[in-house]
Amino acid sequence: MKKLIYVCACFSLLAQTQLSAQNATRPRAIKVANEYSTTRKEINIPQIDGYVPLKCDFHIHTMFSDGSVWPTVRVQEAWEEGLDVIAITDHLEYRPHKADHNLSHNRSYELAEDEAKKKNIVLIKGTEVTRNMPPGHFNLLFIKDADKFDQPDFMKVMDEAKAQDAFVLWNHPGWGTDSTRWHDIHETLYKNGLIHGIEVFNELEWYPEALDWVLNKNLTLIGNSDVHGVTNKLYEINEATFRPMTIVLAKDKSESSVREAMFAGRTFIYFFGQVMGKEDLLRKLFENSVTVGLPHYDTKDRSYVEVTNHSDIPVKLRSLSNIKGYPSAIDIPGGKSVLVTIPQKNITSDSPVYEVENYIISPEKHLQIKLF
Repeated sequence: MKKLIYVCACFSLLAQTQLSAQNATRPRAIKVANEYSTTRKEINIPQIDGYVPLKCDFHIHTMFSDGSVWPTVRVQEAWEEGLDVIAITDHLEYRPHKADHNLSHNRSYELAEDEAKKKNIVLIKGTEVTRNMPPGHFNLLFIKDADKFDQPDFMKVMDEAKAQDAFVLWNHPGWGTDSTRWHDIHETLYKNGLIHGIEVFNELEWYPEALDWVLNKNLTLIGNSDVHGVTNKLYEINEATFRPMTIVLAKDKSESSVREAMFAGRTFIYFFGQVMGKEDLLRKLFENSVTVGLPHYDTKDRSYVEVTNHSDIPVKLRSLSNIKGYPSAIDIPGGKSVLVTIPQKNITSDSPVYEVENYIISPEKHLQIKLF
C-alpha cells in the first residue's frame, strides 16, 4: 500500500510539474478596461479677442452615402484627432449603399449623436446637396430635417434651406472642372442670402479664385477634409501632422456659439502646416502665438534672444528687408522656441519686415510683420 501511495504521489508531482511548465508558456489574457481606450492628439491654438478656437470639420461622409465607415467611427476619429466639432454631411442624391440601409437621411446623425455626447464632440446636423456644375455641391448645416431637402428642384431645396435657417456652404467650387468659376446661379444665390460660406480648401487642394470670392464678398472661409475613407490613412500617407480643419472662433464650445461665429465669419483654416484667413484674424493669431524674449546675452555688437511659438501651428518667416545682422529666415515649429542673434539696438535703429510664408491672406499675399 505504501508503495502504491508513493507511486501515486510521484505521478501527482509529475503532473503538477508538467502543468506548471504548460502555464509558463501558455499565452495569458490581459485584463483590459471594458471600453476601448485611446489618446487624443491635442492642438494648441491661442484664444483671439477672448474667443475659443474650436477645431472643426464640416464635411465628412459615412456609409449612409458614399463613405466607408459607420457614423460612430467618425466621432471616434474626430476625438482622437483633436477636433471639437464635426458635421456629418452625407449626400442626398448619391447613396451607393442604399440597398443595405434604405433609411432616413437623418439616420447617420441619429446614430452618431450619443457617441458625440460621450466624446464631448459638438455634432452639427447637416447634409450635402449633390448636383452637376453649375450649381455644384452644397453642404447645408444646422438643419432640422434632412429628408425635406430630397427633391429634384434645386431652388426649392434652397428655399427649404432658408426655411430651416441653414448655413449654406458651397463645396469645393473647383473640383471636377477645368476652371473655378462664379456662375449666374451663384450670383442669384448670393444676392438672395443663400451662400454664406465657401469651402476654399477640400481634402488635398485649395482654390485661389474661391479665396478671392470669400474676401471680396465677405463670406465665411471654410476648409474641410471631405473624408470618405479612414482619416488617418489619408493624411498619414500625405505626411500631414493634422487633418485639414476650420478654426471657428466661438464664445464657447456649443452648437449655438459655433453657429453664431460662422455666420459672423470668425473663421480661418489650417491645412498641411499652413493657415489661411482674413488679414486681421491672422495678424491677431500671430501676435498671440509668437513672442520674442528679452536679450539674455550680449557680445560687442550682437544680442541673443529666444523666439517662442506658443501655438501648435508652425511659423515660417522670410525677411523682405536687407538689414545687416538680422536672420534672413526663421522657422519655428509648433510649440517650440528657437535661438537667434540680432544686432544690438544701439547698432541699428531699424528692423526687417518678415513675410510669414505659411500665413496666406490672399492668393498672392502672405502676412507681413515686424518681429524685432
